[in-house]
Amino acid sequence: MRTPLISGIGELHTLTYISLFLLLASGSGVSQGWSATRVPARGIDPKALSTKEANARWENFRKQFNGVPPQAEDAPGFAFRARLQKFPRRGDVVTRYGTLYGIWSDQGLLRLEFPAEQGERAISVLLCNGPKPEAWRFDSGEKGPRQVEGDDWFAPLAPGIDYSAFDALMPFVHWEKFSYVGSGRVIGRPAHLYACMPPKEIQDARPELRFVRVAVDDAYNALLRVELFGKRGVAERKFSVVGFKKVPSGENHYWIVKTIDLTDLRSREKTRLRVEAAAVEETYGTEIFRKESLDRPPQVKGTFVFFD
Repeated sequence: MRTPLISGIGELHTLTYISLFLLLASGSGVSQGWSATRVPARGIDPKALSTKEANARWENFRKQFNGVPPQAEDAPGFAFRARLQKFPRRGDVVTRYGTLYGIWSDQGLLRLEFPAEQGERAISVLLCNGPKPEAWRFDSGEKGPRQVEGDDWFAPLAPGIDYSAFDALMPFVHWEKFSYVGSGRVIGRPAHLYACMPPKEIQDARPELRFVRVAVDDAYNALLRVELFGKRGVAERKFSVVGFKKVPSGENHYWIVKTIDLTDLRSREKTRLRVEAAAVEETYGTEIFRKESLDRPPQVKGTFVFFD
């Protein structure tokens, strides 16, 4: 996350970070500002923050992920058209297209639409974060939506694509047990690292998951990187931002994440998500982020800006 964060931050109308699947959005351009903390140029300093400071920063960071549906009919939001491609070590590249909908004020609320293609059903997914996260899925032809539970949290959201509801929703930011690891440089930015320990229900579903490490930007309290660690204590899965795009809209402009890679560090297989078009000044009512509406794709009222 180099260019938008480091230069020109004052001119941004809205800066959107993609967390895992695509969305970690901030309606004010940046999250709450913090005074800079001295961090080492290399390595990790486990005492850069006091316990009180580290806990306060983490609590403010995860307050951004409420997952609460809009309570009014004109919540400012966006729609992104995306291409997902899995690059296996052997065999053909798997490609899937989809549309993502969200509101600027809440990073923990997301709706995903995968149209029917190549004999597969159309898929609609609703993700609501918070202390008690929920995910709902509707496949065309079914009677109604079903709740995502147990192992389904880790199942692909679309056939052949590695992204899961767990990846997209980031429920680990609300896990009760967490610890401050230390502070250091992450993708060139001063950052604070936290380890999130899975609760019993996640341990039962994924006993090989030891903890999730989250890097939070020192200045802007924003997500920089997520790594999943296995029982051997080494990272097995990583999400990396690759590129950004400046999207004009009237007199405003919006920075959004254009490309993000999910890498399985064991198999070295990669899934890339690339945003190909964005409508950044949508408004949504109370209906589209409810599970009862998953059988009706949202209507985009504005104009998509297409990228190269």
